[in-house]
Amino acid sequence: MIATILKSSSSFSAVRYNERKVENGVAELVAIRNFGYLQDAPDMRGITSLRNYLMDYSARNDRTRMTQFHAAISCKGSEYSKEELISIAWKYLDKMGYNNEGQPVLMYFHHDTDNNHLHIVTSRISPDGKKIADSMENIRSLKAIESIMSIDQKHQNSEMMKLAKSYHFESVSQFMAIFETSGYEAYIQDKDIYIKRGGQVQDKIAVKEIEKLCRKNGEDEKKRIRQLRAILKKYRDQSTSREELESLLKKKFGISIKFLGNEFSPYGYMVVDNATKSVFKGGDILGIKNLLQFQSREEKLQKVDFFIEDKLRENPLATTFDLNHDLHRFYGCYIKHGNIIMGKDKVELADYLVQKIKYNDKVAWVQGFSPVNEQQVRLLSKMFNVSSEHLHVSENENNIYSTLYTINEQLELGTDKGSNESIFDRLNDEGIWTYRFEDKFFCVNPSKREVVDLEANGIDMSKFKASRSADIETSEHKHHAASGKSRPISNEIGSSDRINYNPDANLNSYGEVDDERAMIRRS
Repeated sequence: MIATILKSSSSFSAVRYNERKVENGVAELVAIRNFGYLQDAPDMRGITSLRNYLMDYSARNDRTRMTQFHAAISCKGSEYSKEELISIAWKYLDKMGYNNEGQPVLMYFHHDTDNNHLHIVTSRISPDGKKIADSMENIRSLKAIESIMSIDQKHQNSEMMKLAKSYHFESVSQFMAIFETSGYEAYIQDKDIYIKRGGQVQDKIAVKEIEKLCRKNGEDEKKRIRQLRAILKKYRDQSTSREELESLLKKKFGISIKFLGNEFSPYGYMVVDNATKSVFKGGDILGIKNLLQFQSREEKLQKVDFFIEDKLRENPLATTFDLNHDLHRFYGCYIKHGNIIMGKDKVELADYLVQKIKYNDKVAWVQGFSPVNEQQVRLLSKMFNVSSEHLHVSENENNIYSTLYTINEQLELGTDKGSNESIFDRLNDEGIWTYRFEDKFFCVNPSKREVVDLEANGIDMSKFKASRSADIETSEHKHHAASGKSRPISNEIGSSDRINYNPDANLNSYGEVDDERAMIRRS
């Protein structure tokens, strides 16, 4: 078990790093504590909101600049499960002084390497505004992990022995496999089974005692064997190697495989089915040669296009995030920059799929403005050139206070910036676009994805109505002058061209929209 303290930051860049991993389907947020309104509002969480919350929290101490605390806790292979790592992480934070009441904490479990590991992100500022002590931090970190592991190990060994005895198994070797697939070593010496971990013997039990617990498979076990045969066949065909199959079975079903004999050419295997607390002889489920008959990466990659197409038929507005979640689960790959990435291999995704997914990502981004009525839906549809049929009135009203504050602030400034500069120009300098649409004035703040109906929010309209240079027709002309007339957007999947996608529907570069560069100015 290793704890590594990573680089600090004043802008909580660790949030971006971990959230990007989540977006790519190779990590998950497993704990969020003391994050105010974001705690129970997952739809409102994102890189910006989480970072801003941590920076606002840390601002209670204006003397400390590098306020980010970012650490990773990792183990060898799957020696410790996700749940065990989370438990260890909380104890680690407690010993390092970061588990205070009111302390905001994020934990991310990563599964993009062979070693289970968890990232912790919090602030170096305590709830009382004082900086948390960081002297000799790396040495204290090492001692904290050593202390946690020695305390936990004795209890864990006792619990593991109780658990193993509760399993159904037919032989002593199958009993030992329960330990061997849980990060332990097990061997027989002088009529005892020795259980070893971390290079030290942790426990032992008489062979005779285990022989008394062995029993033959009954009807329930035989039924489970048939189910396991179907599972192994299905996920063998979605894997390219033994390692990939083992990882997939463990994450999805809690099934562990213990191979027997030579590492590179095993003669057999055992299946530890943690879901039903049973251990089975592999040959009773599926022959070893049949089990290890994997498809090549090339064969799998050839199927990915069809898999994505099927997913888009099920959900015509599926985004990159949606697709990557399933692609990682079923094929161990993901989409990035128009390519399918599988390990070190990369192939281009069919262009019609690239364009379709880009459009869907764009729709999801625009929906993030949370329009409160059909008029705002139509406005956003015109502004960003997406079909209004693919947007909907949001059930949760968006927080627009930041934009409202800026609008009122600029109105109060009046002509302080010079008589030649209109309210539209001043707001534009703040990254806020102003439009007159269907006889109403709206302000749109792309960087925060906020849309404000000025009159509905009690804004003095006299200064806006004095100049109508920002009508939607003018602004639309500015945004799409070079595009010509756009054709209707098709979002259907056909039989001849598979997916009909109109490239004109994506005139704004989604690559820019995605990282919010294009949306902070008027073109």
